Amino acid sequence: MTAPCPATVLYPTSGGNIHSFKAITPCAIFDILAPPYSSEDGRHCTYFRKSSRKDLPGDVEYDGVTAPQVTWLEEFQPPDNFVIRRGLYKGPVIRT
Repeated sequence: MTAPCPATVLYPTSGGNIHSFKAITPCAIFDILAPPYSSEDGRHCTYFRKSSRKDLPGDVEYDGVTAPQVTWLEEFQPPDNFVIRRGLYKGPVIRT
């Protein structure tokens, strides 16, 4: 199996952990999460989409700085055909 792009690493303290995928062709996503999501341990997985509301401002001021062209998100539940399969990582130790 090969991929046309290199792997991307997201760190919660630098770069965030908000990511999105947009399939151009049918595909599968291999997303390694460590530690894994766990509602019992306070690591929830939440899905968002761009809000379709028209009454929200397009610019927002925060700490005296205006951020133009803000995109508002709304939480949603993925469709029933959205499948997540969990597995145990058995590879080498990864140090960050």
